[in-house]
Amino acid sequence: MLRVVIAEDDEIFRRQLIEFLKKIDGISVEYFTDDGKEALEALNKIKPEIAILDIELFRMSGIEVAKKVRETMPFLEIIFITSFEEYIKEAVKLYASDYIEKPLKEERLRETIERIKKRFLNIENYLPVPVKDNMRLINPREVYFVQAKKKRSVIYTGEEKIECDYSLKELEEILPGDMFFRTNRSYLVNILKVEALRGKNRTSFEITFKGCAFKAYLSKDLYQEFRKRVKEIYRN
Repeated sequence: MLRVVIAEDDEIFRRQLIEFLKKIDGISVEYFTDDGKEALEALNKIKPEIAILDIELFRMSGIEVAKKVRETMPFLEIIFITSFEEYIKEAVKLYASDYIEKPLKEERLRETIERIKKRFLNIENYLPVPVKDNMRLINPREVYFVQAKKKRSVIYTGEEKIECDYSLKELEEILPGDMFFRTNRSYLVNILKVEALRGKNRTSFEITFKGCAFKAYLSKDLYQEFRKRVKEIYRN
């Protein structure tokens, strides 16, 4: 289920938007408001997959909300809805998933939502990995990251740690290459699960994940390549 936070100052339009989204499978409207600061607080608290932002909001514009939330949620899918074409350049700079003008073009919004859903909710082929004397089926989209452990590895999902008999290199070869990135010698990270990067020391960033308390690390030498991969995966 993809969670949505809506910030829209026109009550009638907001209701129309909510009713429309209720008809789309796999979408849950978690919060709605007409206030930019309330929207920012809700986004930081709920950490949804999608934010739908009007440009003109009370106390803080949708552009300002997006700029601030990008600092902590760089991979949030943002959809701007407004009547003002002059903000398109700002929306592009903030890597918005789409920019939809009023009045609401339902088909355009549906296409955008379905494109986002495709990235998050596609049914994946489960991969068999050796765990002790058994084989365990793993869904790649449930994997947050993999950590090397000598000649073996530990797979981190949202619910558990799975010690696997494959090495990190072996897992890197079978996990989807467009989804996973080798962030240093010890970590293989699911780009879609990354929430934020924070400076750890002179040589690495700390990686935090959506809905997961565990952390991984990114070598600063690989930062530009990592950013490039992030942009590629979210444009497809």
